[in-house]
Amino acid sequence: MNKSFWKLWLRDQLPLLITYILLTSLVALLCYLYQLPMTIFTDLLRFSLPLLIVWLIATVLIAKRRQALLARQLLRADFQPCSPVEEQLAAMLAQSQCSYRHALQTARQKQREQTDQRDLFAHEIKNHLAILRAQAEEQPQVPSKQVRAAVQQANYYLDLLLSGERLAMTNHDFHFQWLTLTKLAATIVQENAALFISKQLVPDINIPANLRLLTDQKWLHFCINQLLTNAIKYAEPGSVIKLVWQTDRLTICDTGLPISSTDQPRIFESGFTGQNGHQTTKSTGMGLYFVKQVTDQLNFSVRVFSPNDHSTVAELIFPPDNIS
Repeated sequence: MNKSFWKLWLRDQLPLLITYILLTSLVALLCYLYQLPMTIFTDLLRFSLPLLIVWLIATVLIAKRRQALLARQLLRADFQPCSPVEEQLAAMLAQSQCSYRHALQTARQKQREQTDQRDLFAHEIKNHLAILRAQAEEQPQVPSKQVRAAVQQANYYLDLLLSGERLAMTNHDFHFQWLTLTKLAATIVQENAALFISKQLVPDINIPANLRLLTDQKWLHFCINQLLTNAIKYAEPGSVIKLVWQTDRLTICDTGLPISSTDQPRIFESGFTGQNGHQTTKSTGMGLYFVKQVTDQLNFSVRVFSPNDHSTVAELIFPPDNIS
């Protein structure tokens, strides 16, 4: 700010300084041409230069005072700049205020969204634990199948909660490495075995064994798991869920509730559940939102659509340089 102030002040006083130099130079030239005593020139400098210095000091003090006044007034509607310096300072302050207000509004909105997300996931976790507790109170022994289902659902929402918190951080712990997609897909399917069994679903993995991707394993695991969980959630009981590699993308296809055309443009919005979410009453609308956030930051993309009235396809599309 100080450097900008002095540059602007000098630009404001430059016409005066140039005029003074030209006039004194003209007097010196006349004294030389007409062979007049040089004391005329020196006397001119002796009496005019101190006045010029006093004037310049006064303008600096006035400009500084006006700058402080401008900062206090914070660009009130009735403030009128009186010089190029003030006009520039007013513009700089206005831009700074606008940026600050925008950043503050964004931070508050983000904080509200994070609070709502935490409350939502905490509520879902509490619900599943409450169901498990009610079953334990009603029965002397709770079947392990019900315990596993409740614990898995609680873990699912806990994973969403922690992932949302990590995504909200400015310094993400991304670690890129070459990984084998077949192994990762098989691991995720195994982790969701209880859900597959409960709905009598059959996983079908068709991925080349030697296919490798350059990405962050933890976050890719999160994305695939979210898309697979959605496929399980909306698939018809007894159907097949396919995980297929096609050229540059991993495709997860299920047979079940399609995405309506009215919901399609909003499926990646925070908290949007759509018609399917209302029908199943198990959707928070945050899974696809987080997947979109991750893919945007990891340089690959996600696409979810329904090619017909009885299936849904989710795709993770990778850049060619990240495929081996």
